[in-house]
Amino acid sequence: MKTVNMKEHIKLSFIYTGVAAFSPVLQVIIQPIYEGTGRLNAIDFSQLAITELFTSLIFAFTIFGMSNAISRFYYDVEEGSAEYKKMVSGIFSSIIFRGLIALLLIVLLQNYIGKLFHQPALQDFSKYGYACLITGIGRAVNVTAAALFRNEKKIISYILVSMGLGVFRTAFQLVGLFCFDMSFLGYINGSAIGTGLVTLLILFFLYKKTGFKYDRVMMKEINRFAIPLTQYSLIVWVLTYADKFLLEKFPVDLGIYNTAVTFAAGIAIVLQGLQGANQPEVFRVMKEGINEHQHEIKQLSNALLMQSLLIIVGAILPTVIYLTVLYETEVRLAANLVSLVFMRSILRTQFIVLSYSSYYLKKTKIFLYLNTVGVIVNLILNYVLIPRYFFYGAIAAGLVADLIMVVGIYFYQKRIVNIEWNKQKLLYFPLSIILFAIVADVVRMRFDLSVYITASLLTLVTFTGMVFLYRVELRRIVNKLWKRT
Repeated sequence: MKTVNMKEHIKLSFIYTGVAAFSPVLQVIIQPIYEGTGRLNAIDFSQLAITELFTSLIFAFTIFGMSNAISRFYYDVEEGSAEYKKMVSGIFSSIIFRGLIALLLIVLLQNYIGKLFHQPALQDFSKYGYACLITGIGRAVNVTAAALFRNEKKIISYILVSMGLGVFRTAFQLVGLFCFDMSFLGYINGSAIGTGLVTLLILFFLYKKTGFKYDRVMMKEINRFAIPLTQYSLIVWVLTYADKFLLEKFPVDLGIYNTAVTFAAGIAIVLQGLQGANQPEVFRVMKEGINEHQHEIKQLSNALLMQSLLIIVGAILPTVIYLTVLYETEVRLAANLVSLVFMRSILRTQFIVLSYSSYYLKKTKIFLYLNTVGVIVNLILNYVLIPRYFFYGAIAAGLVADLIMVVGIYFYQKRIVNIEWNKQKLLYFPLSIILFAIVADVVRMRFDLSVYITASLLTLVTFTGMVFLYRVELRRIVNKLWKRT
C-alpha cells in the first residue's frame, strides 16, 4: 500500500498556513490602532461590514469559481504547454471581463442600492461602491493566482502574491484612515488602492508568461465546471451576509457581531492556506484511483481535520484576551461571541473534506441543490431570530445552515465513492465540540460567568479529546521529529 509522505505534506502545510495567516494576523494587529475614542467605534465597524458585503459579492461574481477550476484543470494540461497558456490566460481574462460587467451594473444601479440601508452614511453608494468593485476584482485575481502557484508548487510566487497583498492593502488602509478620512470611507478606499496595485503586478507577470489567449472550446468546458460552483458561492454569500444585512438597522450590535466574525474570517483564511496544501495532494492521489487509494485519502483528510481543530480552538482564548485587553469601545464585547462564531469553521472544514470527491469527479451540480436548501433555511431563521435574539439569532441560523450542508454532502459523497471514513474523527468529535461550545455559552450567560472560564474549558476539553483521538497521528509526528534530532 502506498503511503503519503506526511513529513513533506506537513512541511508544506505549515508554509501555506503561515503565509495564509500573514494577512489576517496583520489586519488583527492594526485594528486596535484605528479603534477607540476619536477613532472608529462599533457603528463604524457596522459600516465596514456592509462594504465587505458588497466586496464579497463582487468577488464571488468575478472569480466565478476560477480558483477551483484552475486547481482542477491544471491536471488536464502539461505545464508550460500551449494548452496551459490558453487555460491560464483565458481564466484571468474572464475575471477581468466579469469585472467590467460588475462596473456597468454599479453605474446603472448605484442610485437604488443606497436606499436599502437605514444608516445615512451608507445611503450614497457612489462614495464606496467603486472601491468595493476594485477590491473585489483584485481579490479574485489574487486568490486565483495563489491557487495556480499552489498547484505548481511555486512556493516563492505563492508567498509573494499572498503576503504582498496583505502588506499593500494594510498600508494603504492606514494611509486612507489617518491621512484622508477616519471613517469606513478612508478604510475601503485605501484598501482598493493597495489591492489594485498588487492586482496590476500579478496580471502583468502572468500575461507576460502566457500572452493574451482565449480558447472558447476550453473555456466552455471550464465554465460548465464553474457555473455550479458560482451558484454555490453566491448561496454561501447569502449565508454569510444575510445576517449582516438584517442587523444593519441595529448598528452597534452589527459592529460587535462583525468584529467577532472578522476574527473568524481571519481563521478561515488561515484554514484556506491549510486546505490549499491539502487539496493538490488529495487530487494527485485521486488521479491514481479513489477506491484503490482510500487509505491515503483518509490520511490526508484526517491530517487536515486535526490541524484545523488545533488552529480553530487554539485561537479562541488568545482572541478573547486580545479583544478584552486592547479594545476600548463596545467592540470589545465581541469577545463573548468568539467561541460560537469560530465553530462555523469546523463545519466548513468538514464540508471541504467531504466535497473533494465531488470536485475531482466534476460533479459540482450537487452544490447548487444542496445549498439552495441551506440558504432557504438560513434566511428563514435569520428573519425569525434576529429581531428577537440579535446577533445570537444570526449565529444560530448560520450554524444550522452549515450543519445541513455537511449532512447533505456526507450522504452524497457516499453515493458516488463510498469512502469508509473514520466517523469519530470526521463527524462525531467535531460536532461534539460545537455542542459543548453552545452548552458552555448558555451556562456562561445563565450564571454570568467570565468568558475566560468558558473559553479555557472549551480549549482544554478539545485538546484532551484530540490527544486520545489522534494519538496515532501525533505519535507518528513526534517520532519523526525525534529522529531528526
